[in-house]
Amino acid sequence: MIKNFEELEMSITKAARIYGKKDIRIEDVEIADPREDQVQIKVKYCGICGSDLHAYLEGWGLPTTPHPLTGKTVPITMGHEFAGEVVKVGSHVQKLKVGDAVAVEPLIACGKCENCRKGFYNLCNKAAAKDGAGNFLGFSDNGGFAEYANVDEFFAHKMPTGMNYKLGALAEPTAVVFEAIKKSGLRAGQDVAVEGAGPIGLLTSMLAKLAGANHVYVIDVSEVRLQKANELGLKRTLNPNKVDVVKEVQKECPNGVDISFEAAGVQPTFESALKLTKRTGTLQIVALFGKPLKIDITNDVIMQGIDIITTLAYNNSYPEVLGILNNHRELFSKVITKQISLNEVVDQGIKALATEKNQMKILVSPEA
Repeated sequence: MIKNFEELEMSITKAARIYGKKDIRIEDVEIADPREDQVQIKVKYCGICGSDLHAYLEGWGLPTTPHPLTGKTVPITMGHEFAGEVVKVGSHVQKLKVGDAVAVEPLIACGKCENCRKGFYNLCNKAAAKDGAGNFLGFSDNGGFAEYANVDEFFAHKMPTGMNYKLGALAEPTAVVFEAIKKSGLRAGQDVAVEGAGPIGLLTSMLAKLAGANHVYVIDVSEVRLQKANELGLKRTLNPNKVDVVKEVQKECPNGVDISFEAAGVQPTFESALKLTKRTGTLQIVALFGKPLKIDITNDVIMQGIDIITTLAYNNSYPEVLGILNNHRELFSKVITKQISLNEVVDQGIKALATEKNQMKILVSPEA
């Protein structure tokens, strides 16, 4: 029986490691056998996220001092949107076996603090790092831009039979959106506006529609992204550079929408979302903001009776998310716009996501 980390055998895996701002290296690194409560997976696909872009361009979210739970600092193997096949199991693993297909919930949590015990392990009190490092694999512990990765059994979710690994890699961003839909309190028949038609904005719009929303307005300044929304069955698309968005929405929803989802993360879209939300409505923030927001809290929020709600990641959602993806395989497959190899992760992946508006979800295949 494996008793401690020092007794674990080591092997080699190819990985994309980040050392800091604009410094990602493809390297061969050692990987231990999984600990007693872990499984080792052969990564099939790992998606590139906007947060990976920020990590590369700005050094955002990376541990510069030892992370309070993992003890890790850069370099770190990147990637947190991944799925793969179980190839090894620890001695205490009970629910998974070699050969199982799993999607990884890439959170880091202690499992013992107040929030973890309440089920809010995405807000683990012991995972909050003083340097702002994220509580995710791919940021404060090794992630999925690698041939192999070790993950806790608790965070490795068995995929539905026959479900493609590509869809498994979509589980993480879809879980982000699922959490936002859940917290917003969206009910069937309500009207919705989504600011931003990037991957998260489109997934938000798709899930809102699947949840039974009446009108779903998708708002973005990129005609390419609005066209992608149309391809996904989202027909109410608005470009604020071409039309007065508020006036257009009020043609069908005179008082505004019940819920606005802010999925762009900039001041102008936040202000637009407030204007689109009816009195007593909800503004649900999905995106992370790179700069502080300016809000007239009295006139624009309190006097309008608007609830502003935030989310961070997700909790206890992966089984439902995998079910949604599995039941709508063809629809969600359309979100995937590109596949690349591990060697191409920077030039054809991260940089492409930053500059090419036609890219939605780029998947990295370590096997390619």
